[in-house]
Amino acid sequence: GMYVSFDDGENWKPFQLNLPIVPITDLAIKDNNLIVATQGRSLWMIDDLTVIHQLYMEATSEEHRVFKPKDTYRMRGGSSTGSKTSGTNHPNGVMTYFNLKDYDEKNDEVSLTYFSPKGDTIKTFSTKNKKKDKLEVKKGMNQFVWDMTYDGAEKLEGMILWWASVDGPQAIPGIYKVHLNVKNDVTSSAVEMPETFTIVADPRAESTQEDMQKQFEFITDVNKTMDDAHKSIKKIRKIKKQLTAFETQYKDNESVKALLEKSKVLKEQFTKIEEALYQTQNRSGQDPLNFPIRLTNKLGHLNSLVGMGDFAPTDQDIAVKNELSAQIKTQLDAFNQLVNDEISAFNTAFNAKQLNYLFVED
Repeated sequence: GMYVSFDDGENWKPFQLNLPIVPITDLAIKDNNLIVATQGRSLWMIDDLTVIHQLYMEATSEEHRVFKPKDTYRMRGGSSTGSKTSGTNHPNGVMTYFNLKDYDEKNDEVSLTYFSPKGDTIKTFSTKNKKKDKLEVKKGMNQFVWDMTYDGAEKLEGMILWWASVDGPQAIPGIYKVHLNVKNDVTSSAVEMPETFTIVADPRAESTQEDMQKQFEFITDVNKTMDDAHKSIKKIRKIKKQLTAFETQYKDNESVKALLEKSKVLKEQFTKIEEALYQTQNRSGQDPLNFPIRLTNKLGHLNSLVGMGDFAPTDQDIAVKNELSAQIKTQLDAFNQLVNDEISAFNTAFNAKQLNYLFVED
């Protein structure tokens, strides 16, 4: 078996972890990972010995604390788990280890917040989140792997896009920060622990830091435009639903005949904008083969293409992005004008008749 000492060999503790009880023929350290050669059980690797080093050098493991993540390569892809004999790939992302002295599932909120080199918040993962950015924790030592990806554009429920990405850009090389936050609702106590870490370029990459920065800015810009469009579609659907409810409730009321006609016209105008932004006929992954893709899908396709490597967007990429963004802006301007002018006038006329159904814009 294996043992570890934190006092220069005076005392030893078991360090077996999930390593099988088997003769060890050799030990080697590579990039602060421990590689173990065994007799008859292949090779094993213990990720990130820097956690052990920090335990030895700095503090006890009996307190809340976040450990300094080791340098992380900016790479594509993710970790996958095979059969019991093929092992698990090394995680692709910032391996963040943190210790919780105790954890009250009912009253404690534990979160990890990652910050850019400029100090801007990138993402927060919390135990209070329902699904998106959920953080799973337990008492004692925990590991979380951040995939180095920023938030992307909103994707509506049931939205089907052809070869398009709404993912945010990947963090570029630099020095970042992570904060561990532990809050208790009962005692109102809060503990915040910061730590820095470094993201480094893939040594095999042929692109420069400037290339990666341009790629980052391009994908960020694309996602901002798509996010605005998809959120506008969400509002369009809500408004159309409310107009339909109004029509259903007052369809036999002669005193609002003009408003009923106006409602139908408004729904047609909103539908025209929605259909310019997104192919609403898509119901399955095969439908984009039959129905033309629309503006946000085309812009998302650029995201997929430019995000494939570490290279800066080409002049053609930028030209197409600018053209598509301008077309989307035209539709969003038309949407905002409808809301500000037509829906406002509709509400004024509606309220003047003192009707029971309340029309809400947002």
